[in-house]
Amino acid sequence: MKSLFPTIAVCLACLAGWASAAAQAQDTLALENGRLGLSVDRKTGSLVAVHNKLTGETYQVRGDEFDVEAVEFRAGLAAAKLETLQREAEAVKARYQSGAVVIEVIYTLRGDSHFAEKKLTLISSRNYGLKKLVLSRPTFAADGLSIVSYRYPKYHRNAGEEASCTFFGRTGKGGFFTGVEMPFDASSASGQQLTLSYAPSLKVAAGDKLDCEPVYFGVYQRRPADDQPPAHPPIRGANWHPQGPAMKAPPVASEVLPLPSESDAMVAMTSAILGPPRFGLNVAACGWHSEMSWRPYTEQSVADDMKSLDLLASCGIDGITDSHPWGGEIAKMNALRANDRYDPGPLVRKFLEHARQTGAGVAMWSSMTRTSGSAIPFLDPQNPGQHFRSDKPEWRLDAGAGPPKNAPDWRKKTEASDPSYLKAGGNCLANRPFFDWWARINLEALATGYYKSWCMDQDFFGGTAMPWTVVPVDCQSALHDHLPGDSNYGCQRALARMVALVRQRNPQMFIGLMRPNMDLGVWSLRNADACFTLIESGTKDNLTGGDQIRRYSRVRVHEDFFPHYLDWPFFFPNRFNAADKPSTWSSDHIDYIMLSALSSAINHLLLIPTKTGIPNADKAELRKWLDWGRRNIAYLKVRKDLPDWPAPGKVDGSAHIVGDRGIVFLFNPNKQALEGQFALSEESIGLKGGGTYSVTQEYPQSGRTVKVAFGETVRWEVPAQTAAILRVQKPE
Repeated sequence: MKSLFPTIAVCLACLAGWASAAAQAQDTLALENGRLGLSVDRKTGSLVAVHNKLTGETYQVRGDEFDVEAVEFRAGLAAAKLETLQREAEAVKARYQSGAVVIEVIYTLRGDSHFAEKKLTLISSRNYGLKKLVLSRPTFAADGLSIVSYRYPKYHRNAGEEASCTFFGRTGKGGFFTGVEMPFDASSASGQQLTLSYAPSLKVAAGDKLDCEPVYFGVYQRRPADDQPPAHPPIRGANWHPQGPAMKAPPVASEVLPLPSESDAMVAMTSAILGPPRFGLNVAACGWHSEMSWRPYTEQSVADDMKSLDLLASCGIDGITDSHPWGGEIAKMNALRANDRYDPGPLVRKFLEHARQTGAGVAMWSSMTRTSGSAIPFLDPQNPGQHFRSDKPEWRLDAGAGPPKNAPDWRKKTEASDPSYLKAGGNCLANRPFFDWWARINLEALATGYYKSWCMDQDFFGGTAMPWTVVPVDCQSALHDHLPGDSNYGCQRALARMVALVRQRNPQMFIGLMRPNMDLGVWSLRNADACFTLIESGTKDNLTGGDQIRRYSRVRVHEDFFPHYLDWPFFFPNRFNAADKPSTWSSDHIDYIMLSALSSAINHLLLIPTKTGIPNADKAELRKWLDWGRRNIAYLKVRKDLPDWPAPGKVDGSAHIVGDRGIVFLFNPNKQALEGQFALSEESIGLKGGGTYSVTQEYPQSGRTVKVAFGETVRWEVPAQTAAILRVQKPE
């Protein structure tokens, strides 16, 4: 007879494990779904475990605590009294009291999300200056766990540091990711311990409820694609533009990039937080680079720009971004006072009325810290841009304090007499009286009904928007809503409030953000419909331009975590506005660059020589592809990139599948025909469902069809320097 002791030992071990789990369940509150679970300690209200249901792993957590550092006090978890802790639907809510401050902490896990959020709210019975916030200081533990710090956008312009930080906790099976949902956070890592924090540098009034920026905790499962480290040819920068003064090419990144599964998990999260696309294909011409007027309108120039609208309509383009801020009426903007409003003048209205008649949507080009968005005098030599409201010097950057002593030289140049292109000296956006006035001016202009979209393109400094820097801004003034010095978060917060106001008041208006958002990154894009980029304008031909569109869009998606439907490619290659450079237009490979843009994004900003003109055949080519994009917009709203990036010797592409049907693009930039390939599977192209499928080539030649079983690999030869469109669907 075999001994019963091993069996008894196993049973006792199981009972011990069950008892331990039961005790832990009694000591914690749980939030969980089929992907993710959180355990919150009942005694402290802090997170003690993250459960990855995708891999069966648990990451133990110690030190999930807050620390509020103000000028007048300090409030941390250790000294705070936990007054209430309760589970409500999809959230666990804790309320603490520390002196005069109430701290509310909410952990939220919505639906079947693979990520949860932690959010603090502060309420104080006294005025205070909030210097720094530690939202969490977790130490993670699990078998085989390693922590990777990843900062992005990877090629931040002139800042010396990237704008955001995500931490990936990697194991052999999968892992977690965490960070703060904001640009320029102050987070850091030391071994397995993370500090998730930022520096608000805000003045807060007694009784005000301050909602802090959320922390996210998410999980993912590793896939076979993760076995190959992500790599692509050297890239100067997703948003880098070589033509500004005092610019230096950002270094090529050398640190570890996110694994494909990590990128996918991050983009799935940012897509959920920022929301789905609100519009279909949105195609506009960039007035600034389409031979439109830069200066205030005359009867002749407005007549010429109206003809430009007619040309754009003949190309099938939906609208245009205004070629000059505030319609070029800089003198009017300089003169605005307390109760004035921006009301477009007769010539501007003439242009806007013609746009309405042609069906062209005009994007109002607003400015943020100076009346023209630029101090460059050639826009209006008689009325150069200046800070808003010259009767309110206390609204200016550094008002009453002078420029910062340790700032770069260009940051100190605040006087209008300074000829430098790099002078600063606009308004401080982190100043509620100025913000309220400026927001009213914008909203009243939009209420005229002339505009179908709103754009913002400027820096926080009140400079020229050159070199388009978003170095964390500081304002030494003690008169504003920030503490003297660091006003970066205050400005970001105010701009986000403005974007939210535009969307709330004008829910059908397309919101396109340029600077500073394109450099601040994905966490500055709440309520936006698109984020501008400049890099594609630097090419010399349509073939190279198409490759750049796809490459840099991949950077923004896979490395900066933009949902692809917020991308806003900028093309054709040439710049058509410089007086000393003749306009040129290439008819070669229009199909290639158009399909590159359509495969990458649903928003496009085109450079069209509207005065010089383009051949009728090219107009027809543009209309053909834009109409094709509109017919297939349901597929273009989703995107899954094939593994290879645009590169010599490679065929790259992307899949756009909804359920069991959709489109696959293949691009061959090489001088010889090459074969591209993909599997008919969910992991490869997002295809769902089994059985047999037909794969049919629609372009460049239509007609070829093959039948392929689900799970098998499709191999397709693509002619040299050509884009191919394949339709995937069930056989009829």
